[in-house]
Amino acid sequence: MKKLKLMLKSGYSIDSIFELRKTPIIISLIFGIFLSMMQMTPFAFSLLKDEAYRWDEKIWMLSDDEKAMIVESLPDYKIENGALSNNEFYEIKVNSDVKILFNGDANLVTNGLVFNHDHLIFVEQGRQYDLSYGEYEGTNFGQLRQMDVASGYEGVFAPFAKSLKPLLIVPFIMGNYQTGILTFFIYTFVVAALSMLFKFGHTSFISYKEVLNIMIYSATIPSIISLIIGLIISPAFTTIIFNFGTPLIAFVVYRKKVIPSLI
Repeated sequence: MKKLKLMLKSGYSIDSIFELRKTPIIISLIFGIFLSMMQMTPFAFSLLKDEAYRWDEKIWMLSDDEKAMIVESLPDYKIENGALSNNEFYEIKVNSDVKILFNGDANLVTNGLVFNHDHLIFVEQGRQYDLSYGEYEGTNFGQLRQMDVASGYEGVFAPFAKSLKPLLIVPFIMGNYQTGILTFFIYTFVVAALSMLFKFGHTSFISYKEVLNIMIYSATIPSIISLIIGLIISPAFTTIIFNFGTPLIAFVVYRKKVIPSLI
């Protein structure tokens, strides 16, 4: 209970940070995971609010000529009441890697889209993901073909991006937190190791474990500030606040608490 109180106080007290220097490392690592997740939460919220992910532009990177070819090749099919109006096979071979099929076999596609009777199949490197026609309801591909290239192309791929977002959001957020945790520990372990250089000139000095604990608990204040600033203003500031704030607070602890304890 005392340790928990000190951990909570580490958000505003350098005395608490110093007292926590002898905390068992496993407890400090768990607390570090909590801090890193706090720091990355603004990024997770930004992912939830972001525009739908444009796989066609960011991964397939379709050229302007390929976009024009897709629009010009669209068939006279419609999606109404959650179903494709025509059951005949139709293929648009965008390039050697990407295809768009209507009423086709998804196993024949490496990357692309397959519009089947009552659902869309998104294929990525041979992996297949079923998506509903919810975002495509009322889409008339024949009418899209009559539009300018930009509008017609958006009519095909904007609904796909919206359909894809729920599928990607969980792995994106999990990846965001995993990256944050890994970065947090690499940073604190490296800075703690460099901080051991302060031992030169002293006949005795605190251990690496104590330095590491001070570094971890010094991250409490920057993590709280990062969370608040990141949610209110922009997640872009969170990394800057953490990277500069953590070693600064650790240095204050070193000057105010560690050096006096060595005398």
